[in-house]
Amino acid sequence: MSKNDALKLKIEVPLQVPVTVKDADGKEAERSTITIHRPKTRHTKRLAAMVGGDLLSLLLADGDDAAPSIQAKVESGGREMLAKLVAGLFTVERLDELTELIADMCDEPASVIDDIDVIDLPALGTAFLGFFPGLQSAASTAWRQISDTSSGNSRTS
Repeated sequence: MSKNDALKLKIEVPLQVPVTVKDADGKEAERSTITIHRPKTRHTKRLAAMVGGDLLSLLLADGDDAAPSIQAKVESGGREMLAKLVAGLFTVERLDELTELIADMCDEPASVIDDIDVIDLPALGTAFLGFFPGLQSAASTAWRQISDTSSGNSRTS
């Protein structure tokens, strides 16, 4: 990620399936994009509390600097740590917390984020992770490790 990418203040996420929202007059309207804004300290603190202290330094690292550190952790038995992270995030409470966090970054009620079609979630997730290069790198590394494990391949064999 270049330094210019790190300075993005917002990302427009086009939606393949528009979301119905209430406008200022209370009338229903369809929105075909969601804008996610650069996180503030409050967002980073909430995310760090969700994922745990072990990953705080990765959240704040530049993506290029984080990748070797993440790979080293995975190779030294960190696969279990990443598995615990994923398992810890996939609870109703944590998913609701994440929805609230993303909603706040989008200046939307959580109900709007909950109404986004599943086909649009990867684009929203990519935009969200784009503001956290260390977390984006960790997610990418974890995905590669899970894929390698499930397919019977191993980078270390």
